[in-house]
Amino acid sequence: MYQITEEQRMLRKKLREFVDREVLPMAQSYEQSRAFPRALFSQLGDLGYLDMNYFNRRPDARYEGIDSAIILEELARGLPSMALSMSPHVQCMNLIALEGTESLRSRVVPAALRGEHVLAFAITEASGGSDALGIDTTAAFDGDGWILNGEKCWITSAGSADGYVVSAKSATSGRYRDVSLFYVDANTPGLDASFRAELIGMRNSPTGSVRMRNCKVPIDCLIGHENSAYGQMKVLLNEGRFDMAALAVGIAQGALENTVRHTSRSGHFGRTLATYQGVSFQVARMYEKIFVARNSLYTVAEMFRDQQRATMEVAALKLFASEMCVEVCRTAVQLHGAKGLSQYTDADRYFRDAQMLTIGEGSSEVCQIVISGKLYHTDLENY
Repeated sequence: MYQITEEQRMLRKKLREFVDREVLPMAQSYEQSRAFPRALFSQLGDLGYLDMNYFNRRPDARYEGIDSAIILEELARGLPSMALSMSPHVQCMNLIALEGTESLRSRVVPAALRGEHVLAFAITEASGGSDALGIDTTAAFDGDGWILNGEKCWITSAGSADGYVVSAKSATSGRYRDVSLFYVDANTPGLDASFRAELIGMRNSPTGSVRMRNCKVPIDCLIGHENSAYGQMKVLLNEGRFDMAALAVGIAQGALENTVRHTSRSGHFGRTLATYQGVSFQVARMYEKIFVARNSLYTVAEMFRDQQRATMEVAALKLFASEMCVEVCRTAVQLHGAKGLSQYTDADRYFRDAQMLTIGEGSSEVCQIVISGKLYHTDLENY
């Protein structure tokens, strides 16, 4: 079993108390509103929980590695959709802090740390799907800035974000891997993020399209160098998969705790459901799966802290954790009986929120492609 430090135990304890007090009692109300919980997000910024880091990319960050995993885990236990929006926000913030111009960093990073400024990625396109490099969006340099044209789809926090990190091909781009990243403020003329998709879950994390029509951004909004984003995006994909695994562990933990409460108090003739082995054994298997996923999560978090790319390991983690979460949440619904099929219950909410995890940030099929590709082109004695 992976042993966390006493400081990390205290971090988990503080977060758990915060979630139990501020988040869980309001979770159903949040979901029914289908609105991004901006006030709660700002509260997280005030408490310092947005100050996370991976791969030591921002050395002055307050939390890194396992600490970051614990934060996402515990928040996903309360309101998974808020934790989902945190993932691209933190990644964008760290990317700009590391690769952005000084003027861009000063405009964006402090407000993002405080939770006053919400950030999102705008990378996925209809023609690309799971292929992050399948990009038709163009960026043309016109002397004092860049003009962007294109459309992004399935964008987390679309319409709620204050700024987007957009991938585009520039006019000088001649190779498939030549990609550039730009920061685009949500108020930039020509940007439209008003279309929202209605998903079955994660309803407080708006998902939709970001359209750009002759959208001009200042010259300092190029993040890094022109045509140099391929390496950045590979790292970001690994971070995204890690985040989805942390969310999966947190959602599954929430579903487990909810099921333990339900089966401990429901029953007839002086017996609870938990006294039947047909029930209690299924709950035990739920814990078993979460236990394995959590230990794998912390192992990969340590690899990230040591600046190991861990591409195959994080793909395996994301594959196992996301499918584990769906299975655990399905068991929770089953053990809740008809109540599990009812809307506006925690069992229903966890189950619906879990479904996107096997698709977002690299579907289960893509993760298997990554793993098998590495296995067949790597010395197996190293694993």
